[in-house]
Parts: sequence; C-alpha cells; structure tokens
Amino acid sequence: MSIDDSAARKEVRMNRLKRLSILVVLFLAAFIPTVFAGEQPLAIFHAFNDPFTLVESYVCELAGQGYSHVQISPAQKSNPARAWYARYQPVDFAVIGGMGTESDLKKLTDKAHECGMKVIADVVFNHMSSMDEYKGLDKFPGLAPADFHRQCAIDYSKRDSVRSCWLGGDLPDLDQSRPGVQNVQKAHIRKLLSLGIDGFRFDAAKHIDPAIVKDYIDLIDRESNGRTWNYLEVIEDDGTQATDYNWIAPVTDFVLYKESLRKAFGFGGDLRLLKLPVAVNDSRSIVFGRNHDTVPENNQNCIVGCYDSREDSYLATAYVLARESGVPLVLNWDNYDAPYISTGVKFRQIMTQRGRSAMNVKENVLGVIDSPVVMMMERGSEGFFVLNKSADRFDIPVLDLTLTNLEGCYRELRRKFTVAIERKDGKKFVTRWGRWDRGGLEIYGRDALYFIRERWEQCR
Repeated sequence: MSIDDSAARKEVRMNRLKRLSILVVLFLAAFIPTVFAGEQPLAIFHAFNDPFTLVESYVCELAGQGYSHVQISPAQKSNPARAWYARYQPVDFAVIGGMGTESDLKKLTDKAHECGMKVIADVVFNHMSSMDEYKGLDKFPGLAPADFHRQCAIDYSKRDSVRSCWLGGDLPDLDQSRPGVQNVQKAHIRKLLSLGIDGFRFDAAKHIDPAIVKDYIDLIDRESNGRTWNYLEVIEDDGTQATDYNWIAPVTDFVLYKESLRKAFGFGGDLRLLKLPVAVNDSRSIVFGRNHDTVPENNQNCIVGCYDSREDSYLATAYVLARESGVPLVLNWDNYDAPYISTGVKFRQIMTQRGRSAMNVKENVLGVIDSPVVMMMERGSEGFFVLNKSADRFDIPVLDLTLTNLEGCYRELRRKFTVAIERKDGKKFVTRWGRWDRGGLEIYGRDALYFIRERWEQCR
C-alpha cells in the first residue's frame, strides 16, 4: 500500500467521522429545549379599546413617531357590552370578535408589517364572562363545567387563592390544568399567530400557575420560531412578587408605578425620589405613566390607584420615555393629548439607535437642579431631558454642568431651539439657551423637553 493510498483512506475515515458528529449534534438538538427571545420593543402604543380597522388606519403614523409595536385589545369573542372591561370577559376563544373580524385583524397586521410595525395581542386566559346566560358554566364553546375552579373570594395573601378563586368574585375562573382548557386556549394562540400577531400580553397572569404560563410561552416560542416578544401582567401583592413570573417573560412594573411615579408626580410629590427609583429589578419590564387599569372608572377610584390629575400621568409618561431601561407602554389617549409624549418616543428611538453605535446613552438623573418640581436627566453625552411638573415657569440664569457628561450643541426635538454647553475655566456651563444672550435653563410649567446632541455648527 502506498503512502498516497494510506492518506486517502485516512481522509475517508475523517469525513465519515465528521458526518457522524453532525448527525449526533442534530440528534441531541432535538431533545435540548431552545430559549427564544424576540426583539425587545422600543416603545409600545396601547391602542386601548380601538377597533382593528381604526388601528389599521393609523398604524403607519405610529411607525413615523418612533413606536415599534402596537398593542390591541383582546381579540376573542367576548361580552358584547360597550364598556372596555367587557373585552376582558371571554365567551368563545375560537371566534375573533368584539374589536373586529379575523379579516380585519389580518388586514391590520399586514398593514403594520408593511411599515415595520409589530402587533401585540392581549389574551385573557384566567377567566370567562359573568353574563347571565353563562351562569351554569355549560354554555361556553369547547368548555365544560368541570373546567372551572369552584367559586370563592380571593385572599391576596395566599397564592393558591389568587390562582384558583374567581376574579372580582363573579368572573368564572378557569382551571388551566384541564386538557379542555389548554386545547381551546392553545388553539387561540395558534389562530392569532396565523393572523400575523408578533407578541402577546397575558392578562391577569398572576392568577395562573407559573408553570402553565411558561408552557404557553414555550408554545408561542416554538410556533413562531422565536420571533415574538411577550410579557405578563403581574400586579404585586402580599402573596405575589414580580420574581414569581419574570423568569418566564418580562412583567408589568407596577412597583415603579406605585412606589415611585405616583409618589413623585402626585400632588405634593417630590421628583428627587426619581434619583433612585423603586422598581422591578429587570430592564425588560413594561413601564408606564398610567395604563388602562389606572384610569378612573366613572370618576370613581382606579383599580390600581391613580393620580390627582391626568397631566401628572402625562409627565410620568414623559419620564419613562426618557429613561434607558424598561419598555414604555403609552396609552393611546395620552399620546393624543400631550404633545411632548410623541416627542419622547422619537427621543427614545434616537437614543436607542445611538446606543447601538456604542455611543454613551446611559441614563442618570442629575443633581444640578435641587428642586422637588423640576428634574434633569442626562442620557450619557448624547442627550438630556428636562421636566417641570409645577404650573409655574422655571428659570435660572446659570447652570453648572461640570460634573456631567453633557458638552457641545443640543437641539430640542419639539420646539427646535438649541442649547450650548461649553467649558470655561475648567468648568462647563450652559452658555446658550435658545439664544446667545442667555444661558442657564428655562422651561414652562407642566412641560417636558427632550434634547439630542448635534454638530457644533448647529449652535452657531
């Protein structure tokens, strides 16, 4: 046998081993669970109680404002009453109805995808409708009376009670361990995915066992090949913590809302609390100035507490949009009512883009203004945010920014004026605020301003 023959045989054996190794890897991969994570939203527009056809008409405008996702109301057939909470009382998971038809929803997702937007669907899997015709629990399509927990009042200090008793005392609580329940709910997920849905919000997730929620999220990840982004509504109480669920998916940050935002932006509040805000320790959490659960119902108390003034919630929304961490959820009404909110979305989009280019966009509430009603936040060297929650104009002639990352020329996104920050004798000051004959800082009452760094020539 020649040396050449020996080398050839060796190469054949090596090729066989390589092919065998590939087969082994593929074989093992079939049994190793894969963890998927869709792209985290930049900002979510909550199209609260808007019909699908209406959302389709403005979804591309949202893309222009800087939003990456739009969240729709629950799509399943539900209580036909006009009140918004009726959408959260399912009747039939097999039927799309209430906010529009299957065709309406498909047209919406197609339109959204054309302009680069993604659509998050709200799903209500914890309970069904309390309508009189369903009191016997034997009329819900695909479900049987045995698919429900027995009626009982929730004791929020006990996890088992939270996960098995009836929400509000009258909404029939589903037992997700039952195959019949899982079948109809998983079919609903698959239907929504087939209609182009890009993510899911799980309503009342804390009322469902975490293992079952995880099973649903795993199904979504498998069926979508990991392209969806999902989150869970979790309102902390004596028996439930965010950490009980945020290992599965991001959760709603009601801790930030209740412990920081309402205390800082409410009547008599102090914005200096936001220097070190109390929040869920998770940069993926959904953050909001207010959401549909914090809106007063018929001018009565909110479900989860609310502000004394809607303007307070608008300013809180402006703040969460200015931050680096979290995923802001913006209520549709607020986006329309407060002009600086859409500006905040654009600011967030620009800061995110610059952060991806390795620019410094770290958030930091600055101590340069020691006031309970005015705050200033830097986003590294690339931008800054100023907010005034009082009704009075705030005006100071000198602002020392020596101990900050800010320097150069900045442009306010909505009002378009420029600000210059320059070094003088080893320190940094605002030398131009809109015009060269004034420095310092000026902001009108109940307003929010967003600044992005520009070339120095823009300030000349």
